Amino acid sequence: MRFSWCYFVVIVVLTHALAWAQQPANDSSNPLAFENGTILNGVYSNECFGFSLPIPAAWEINDTVTPGGKARYGSSDKDLILLFLERKDKTPGRIILSAWNSASHPGNAQDFVSAEQAQIDQSTEKTEPVQDAFAVDYGGRHFFRSNQKSFVAGNVSWYPAKIYTEFRGYFIGANLVSTSPAGLNEAVDSLQKISFREDQVNPKCVVSWNTAAAPAGTKNATPERVRVSSEVSTGLLIKKVQPQYPAGAKQARVQGTVVMKAEIDKKGHVEELSLISGDPLLAPAALKAVKKWKYKPYVLNGQPVKVETQVVVKFTLSSS
Repeated sequence: MRFSWCYFVVIVVLTHALAWAQQPANDSSNPLAFENGTILNGVYSNECFGFSLPIPAAWEINDTVTPGGKARYGSSDKDLILLFLERKDKTPGRIILSAWNSASHPGNAQDFVSAEQAQIDQSTEKTEPVQDAFAVDYGGRHFFRSNQKSFVAGNVSWYPAKIYTEFRGYFIGANLVSTSPAGLNEAVDSLQKISFREDQVNPKCVVSWNTAAAPAGTKNATPERVRVSSEVSTGLLIKKVQPQYPAGAKQARVQGTVVMKAEIDKKGHVEELSLISGDPLLAPAALKAVKKWKYKPYVLNGQPVKVETQVVVKFTLSSS
């Protein structure tokens, strides 16, 4: 019997556990990497994502997937499985604490949670929706939750839920599943103790790629590419070409901000540039100018690496 789409997410994580186990643990010498969560006195904390969560009683960390709170990549190189918790007593269950890059998933947190529900409702699998997405508050923030009931092999009912909020440019939350509604609610209740810091990106934090490609057991492997904040990349800028204000935009009195995603090579040249947001009258001029910008190489572990970042260009007309 096939699983529901929501429960399939959980199964995918499990079936990839062995593959993730072959990846070397993230380098703890860089505490300001998004991958590096810490566990102290039973509390998981992540400085870059800006939150802490006490590990609930009777739940254990699956060290095959997230050893010591070291995150693993999810379905892409921008989504992270932060903490994989399991409960193996008479009410088995799993809590998969995750961070999904909001730029890669359209809409807000409610849309992110509801998208899964919509796919389940349209499926032909033996799945019974329990409740549509609804708002809940944890740690002083608004989350959205959706529940489903999925029947799996062996006539065992698994009750999944998905709960997320948007914070620091990510959808932060968890996919949870239990063999009873009471067990699911107990797992969900553990999120009541989550606590958040300020909703402001830490400019010192990076996400490293391709550490998984290093040979097993390799330490201090330097990634091929890292993601840094716009504040960090601005500090590396050594040549800035000012965009020309488009005549049509001037005439129409159009002002605004253009946001772009830039990939900078090891020598500091803008290798790729794409538009994230901005007025169509302003965007072409911004893109043309930024392609000519030059940066200092970003050095990590003594070696230059490629960088992904956001570039922001503001167009402002004089008041005269």
